[in-house]
Amino acid sequence: MSTLLAFVVTLCLLIIVHEYGHYRVARLCGVKVLRFSVGFGRVIWRRQNGPDATEFTLCLLPLGGYVRMLDEREGPVPSELTGQAFNSRPLRQRVAIVAAGPLANLLLALLLFASVNWIGLEEPKALLGAPLAGSVAERAGMRAGDWVQASSTDGQEWHELQSLSELSWRLTEAVEAGRKLHLDATDADGHGRRTLVLDTDRLDGSELDAQSLRKIGLGGPFSPPLLGKVSPGGAGDKAGLKSGDLVQAVDGALLTDAATLR
Repeated sequence: MSTLLAFVVTLCLLIIVHEYGHYRVARLCGVKVLRFSVGFGRVIWRRQNGPDATEFTLCLLPLGGYVRMLDEREGPVPSELTGQAFNSRPLRQRVAIVAAGPLANLLLALLLFASVNWIGLEEPKALLGAPLAGSVAERAGMRAGDWVQASSTDGQEWHELQSLSELSWRLTEAVEAGRKLHLDATDADGHGRRTLVLDTDRLDGSELDAQSLRKIGLGGPFSPPLLGKVSPGGAGDKAGLKSGDLVQAVDGALLTDAATLR
């Protein structure tokens, strides 16, 4: 339900911005706007500040919208209002009015894109899950909960790592250069700090992609083995498990993170 509501709100925002582009330029060009409508079908809300003012409406089906302007091609227009009709305006103004809607949406997209780049996106830090048995990561001594804070190719210049995706990028660089990747990692408890060396000799750079870390056995981001929703009447519920329980072992085998629980 929340997804549907978010879709409708987003769609309405796009419609409003698009139609407002038409509306604003039409008013700047001296064209009388009769109605500004969001949606089609039965009107569920309307507002008009005066008999000669624009009527703003919200209709039942939010699948589009329209701006209806005074136009002699759609019906008789009083002689005193002829100069405010859309068809009476110069060609350049009519083109500007028609193009204003798509341009308004383009401007909105540019503003949102700039905002995302300015504010940034939240990414998980390089907090790793349990490495796969026998993998390059396990042989290097990586453990669940390790926080990789910096990396270096062949122990040369060190680069501070801000996220898991940045670690994946550094790994790809090392593989393509045919060099080992040195990692500065902190233990899960935050006390022990050590340098690990990933041997990338057997990795093919052409096969690396967004899942580069998993291909060498590194899981992530790390998450503790906490239970989410426990189905009422299910085996877990009957055993006394509750949402939020921390599972420390299964059949005597210690669990280090959520990946091992799955």
